[in-house]
Amino acid sequence: MGKQQITYNDTTRNIELQNLRNRKKLCLVLDLDQTLLHTKSVHKLTLQEYIGLKTSSQKDVHRWKFKGLEKVTKLRPFVREFLEEASKLFDLYIYTNGNRDYAMRMVGFLDPDRVYFGSKIISREDSTVEGLKGLDVVPVDKSGVLILDDTKTVWEQDSSNLVVIKRYDYFAGIDPMSSTRSLSEEGTDEKESSGPLSCALRLLGELHATYFQCYHIFDVNELLGFYRRRMEIMKRSC
Repeated sequence: MGKQQITYNDTTRNIELQNLRNRKKLCLVLDLDQTLLHTKSVHKLTLQEYIGLKTSSQKDVHRWKFKGLEKVTKLRPFVREFLEEASKLFDLYIYTNGNRDYAMRMVGFLDPDRVYFGSKIISREDSTVEGLKGLDVVPVDKSGVLILDDTKTVWEQDSSNLVVIKRYDYFAGIDPMSSTRSLSEEGTDEKESSGPLSCALRLLGELHATYFQCYHIFDVNELLGFYRRRMEIMKRSC
């Protein structure tokens, strides 16, 4: 466990939620890895991926170093549009099981002008249970908080707030014998207009609109219950 852990009392959470409601917003907590981007060590790339990286001119591919090791990060298609549109409906938070240095580096790629996140970045040092994520470190009452993450198991206590998105694996996996070629090896990628982030944005927009029609009756947990089948379809097909 880290040394920076901060949790919030119910009064603080309720005040923050009311402030959001007054601005017709909710809170959206976003995962980083395999949700908004994919990072891999350069030395773990396949030969074809490495050759492609050397000749790539993609604006959303970033090479960087961490403790002497070269890394490469690929932003997910539609991520910039997603953040721009989602920020009109939600206060955006990043929550990663990576460390703070990694989180800050990734946010620098996603939000170089610091428009969307500011200091609203939560890393593993902030979590109160090692290896897990929890809304106890988010200063908003959970009745107004949605989560977008590709991994359900890290949200043991707050899975009812979770929208699961299809995992983004741009680079090849760890199995060298796999016959499945990665998006990078194929020279392709998810579609901007109909990929998982685009589908997620539409769903989040519907949840936001429905919430503000009836938040005096339902909180986001109950709304997500109504949308659960839709989310399963989104996870499989988008």
